[in-house]
Amino acid sequence: MKLPYPELRRAVADHFHHLGLALDHADELAEVILEAELEGNLGHGLTRMAQYTAQLQAGGLNPRPQMRLERPRPSVAVLHADGAPGPVAGLFAVRVLAPMAQEQGSASLAVRGAGHSGVLSAYVGRLAQQGLVALAFANTPPAIAPGPVLGTNPIALAAPAYPQPIVIDTSISVVARGKIIAASKKGEPIPEGWALDKEGRPTTDAKAALEGALIPIGEGKGYALAVLVEILAGALAGDILSPELPLPWMPPEQAAKPGLLLLALEPEAFGSGYAGRVAQLIQALEAVGGRIPGARRAALREKALQEGVEISETLQAELSKLGVHLQGGGR
Repeated sequence: MKLPYPELRRAVADHFHHLGLALDHADELAEVILEAELEGNLGHGLTRMAQYTAQLQAGGLNPRPQMRLERPRPSVAVLHADGAPGPVAGLFAVRVLAPMAQEQGSASLAVRGAGHSGVLSAYVGRLAQQGLVALAFANTPPAIAPGPVLGTNPIALAAPAYPQPIVIDTSISVVARGKIIAASKKGEPIPEGWALDKEGRPTTDAKAALEGALIPIGEGKGYALAVLVEILAGALAGDILSPELPLPWMPPEQAAKPGLLLLALEPEAFGSGYAGRVAQLIQALEAVGGRIPGARRAALREKALQEGVEISETLQAELSKLGVHLQGGGR
């Protein structure tokens, strides 16, 4: 079934509004969830609605947060999110950070006490659309070997470019845990090289992988990147480390509230030549057949906006259980 994007967004936003969120917050949560869905990042898309719903119903997330902003330095801000859904806090952070960076040349904002933020590209991408080079770091519940102690700890960058920003959004594990959770629900095996069981042995059993650990990209290099993110997002921004964060399948009242650090840089503050250099880089990459990060997701998003969003029968059933009943509006 295909649904027009506006219709689907209304349905998702109405669902979260009925769970107690203010209208604008419900719409923001729907916006970020659907952005992931449209761009092919399904692990952070509509399948996450069950998690957000359970957490809101059980009190793990606060539907009516009183977010508080601190400005300890002219170019530094700390957002105390009061248990807000991550996308609500994340979009608030973008609105605060952009003018700070435009005025100061560079700025940073730490988000504390918010739920799972979803795709980091949603935040850095919006900053790039305002002419800023942006970085994002988030720590997550324990997931990667050894241990696990550290999470998949995603990192993202977006940079202004033509015809659309360059966007990089990746975790430091070979695969996101959401894909293994999805395989486990379906009873399907996972490819070799994704995970280890709790005894440290390679496994293709999704359930055994969830009890064990994911493999970091580049082995030791990926592990080092996870430590880097942990310091920036956990120790510095979030004031909470990955081992302190509840796992995704813990009771919903124990929703994880990881750290999120956003950085934004104003290219003009560093002198002229940025736009030309980025264009030169894109041309060089395209000349050798290189993929421009962000181009594929932009194409998928545009296609879905024009043709409608494909909703599988399985996903329809999942949403129906949550009380989101969709009517086909194919084009």
